[in-house]
Amino acid sequence: MTHRLSKSKILSGIQCPKRLWLEIHRPDLIEYDPNTLARMQTGHKVGEIACQYLAPGGVYVGLENGFGHALKLTRDHLDFSDLPIYEATFVHDQVLIRSDIVVPTGTGLKVIEVKSSTSVKDYHIWDCAVQAWVMQGAGRPVQNIEVAVIDSSFVYPGKGDYQGLLKTENVTKTAFEMRTQVEDWVRQFLKTLQGSTPDIEMGEHCRSPFECPFMEFCLPADRPAYPLECLPRIKSQLLQDLKQEGFEDIRDIPDGRLANPTQERVRRVTQSGEEELLLEADCSHEKFSYPRYFLDFETAQFAVPVWKGTRPYQQLPFQWSCHVQDRPDNLRHMEFLDLSGEPPMRDFAESLVSSCQELGPIFVYGSFEKTVLHGLIQHMPDLAHSLQALSDRIVDLLPIIRQCYYHPEMRGSWSLKAVLPCIAPELDYTVLPGIQDGGQAQEAYAEAIHPDTTPERIEEIRKGLAAYCEMDTLALVKIVEKLGR
Repeated sequence: MTHRLSKSKILSGIQCPKRLWLEIHRPDLIEYDPNTLARMQTGHKVGEIACQYLAPGGVYVGLENGFGHALKLTRDHLDFSDLPIYEATFVHDQVLIRSDIVVPTGTGLKVIEVKSSTSVKDYHIWDCAVQAWVMQGAGRPVQNIEVAVIDSSFVYPGKGDYQGLLKTENVTKTAFEMRTQVEDWVRQFLKTLQGSTPDIEMGEHCRSPFECPFMEFCLPADRPAYPLECLPRIKSQLLQDLKQEGFEDIRDIPDGRLANPTQERVRRVTQSGEEELLLEADCSHEKFSYPRYFLDFETAQFAVPVWKGTRPYQQLPFQWSCHVQDRPDNLRHMEFLDLSGEPPMRDFAESLVSSCQELGPIFVYGSFEKTVLHGLIQHMPDLAHSLQALSDRIVDLLPIIRQCYYHPEMRGSWSLKAVLPCIAPELDYTVLPGIQDGGQAQEAYAEAIHPDTTPERIEEIRKGLAAYCEMDTLALVKIVEKLGR
């Protein structure tokens, strides 16, 4: 059977030949996580803006009538018109590509590859190199290749004006220099597709540059209960050395083999099979005095800003949840959530200041909440003093837990999602209605403020967001209870 490659398939092959093989032969196994799907949707939006501002007045080549028709339309436009072409389609030596923007010039084609990132990555240039190779092979000289990325310093002036959102970087020289490399990739990957499933072990490449959608499929059936990869921040050389020494499970590693104290602690506790709680960690009475506040934020990040005065990918808080413990037997919950579609930041900040009063530690997990507060301080000078006062009261539980607690089932991670099932198994994110992690919360918020979303769906999202954020702060309560304070 003859197979065709594309830009994305070649990039998959560069990451892992097995991923490429599975994408072609076992597409039924593909499981894209919500973050990947969201990234694709963002790319479409950015692409539309690129066409409007970088090469306006062009023609779109669709796939309604198949690739053959798209190839013919592209040829006709290039032969009889000088208008820009969106999704121009080319084929050469079993490689079929669609290019974001192609602008005909008197001396050749100008190619613009559009990305939703804020800088040009190596794999963007590989993408461009493949395009140049195919176009040249199809008899279409390429004069110039640019990558358009988002300018993170852009401030949206409002009224749908996105002039300046994108900036371009010329990658012509580097892409042309990769011609031989592209030929090698094409030859290698076409050969890979003709064979059986490549025998490739899982490793760092499974998540770089993107998480592979075949992770579950590739996990070995006889994988150890506590694989070596669960050792925190294990370097590839150490991982390789341990495997060569015959170790597959953390519990098999002998005492004294690991020099890193955190890795050794994980090994020791995992071997014991019991949790370790060191109450001599720094949990001073002052830090844990009453009233206690347990705080969590949810934010949105838009590649294409929707509110005047905001920047691409700016952390824009739209929800907070706070459990308050005035005394040991009195726990109450407060929250803020704005799904109106209007900028939520000021109401978010004002409600937070009025709700958290002036005394008592504010518990969080990680540096995120403090970072968001500092961002609000920069944009709301009238609230700067009050917001800074809140920030000064923050007690980050992450370094405390990292210092004093570990359970084998945390598997080398101190994330809240890893710690909570060990400390409070009754709090189960998987039973929440629809929203079970921060990425899903962001996507739900974007859906809620979209003008086409029905009131019924907005109410459904509201309930899901409220339940998710409330569980996050209840988790902090359970952590402090675990510390016995």
